[in-house]
Amino acid sequence: MKNSIVILIIAVLLLSSSCGSKTKKENAETQNTETTKTDAPSSKLVELAAKMNKDMPQVFPGGIRVDKVEAVSKTEFKYYYTFTQDPIVSVEEFERATKPMLSMAMQTAKGEEDIDLLKKNKMTVIYAYYKMDKSLFAEVKLEPKDYIKK
Repeated sequence: MKNSIVILIIAVLLLSSSCGSKTKKENAETQNTETTKTDAPSSKLVELAAKMNKDMPQVFPGGIRVDKVEAVSKTEFKYYYTFTQDPIVSVEEFERATKPMLSMAMQTAKGEEDIDLLKKNKMTVIYAYYKMDKSLFAEVKLEPKDYIKK
């Protein structure tokens, strides 16, 4: 998780020099992408989330905070982030820059309990980013094909 967070912080810092804004229409579309639960998550994933949440929230330099994690379903695990400063990039720019970095972090992470378990179970990992007003800014989904080396 530490590698993912560090890469995410770097991405936010790099993107902070770009300009762009999100329209109300884009905001509405993003909010409609909420995940639906299909099957109950495994007890291992629920335990992992509970263990990780004991150390939350975690604030990192660069204007981001990890608020919590959640085993959403049998195939989905979700990280909840909040920007502690308003993002100055568009949702599209943020997603375009963040997804490859998160994918690379997942591919190269070793010895980290959370990442190892997610990879072993071939989970879809969802990274949800919220603004300070609690509105959803962006959601980046990594499916197993995005992070499992071929």
